[in-house]
Amino acid sequence: MTTKTFDSVKLMRELRDKLSQEMEHMTAPERLRYIRGKAASTALGRKMAEDERDAAQQQA
Repeated sequence: MTTKTFDSVKLMRELRDKLSQEMEHMTAPERLRYIRGKAASTALGRKMAEDERDAAQQQA
């Protein structure tokens, strides 16, 4: 049997609980701004924001 050196489920639960605690008194729009702000600090988040802007410009 292999011993786990990293428990991804435990990490996911800890992160989810931390975010829930941080956002518990926020309104829905505040939560969106908070999440987008957190995502903007990552390469994937920046790419998603760029794709959203491109899609909005194409629709205009």
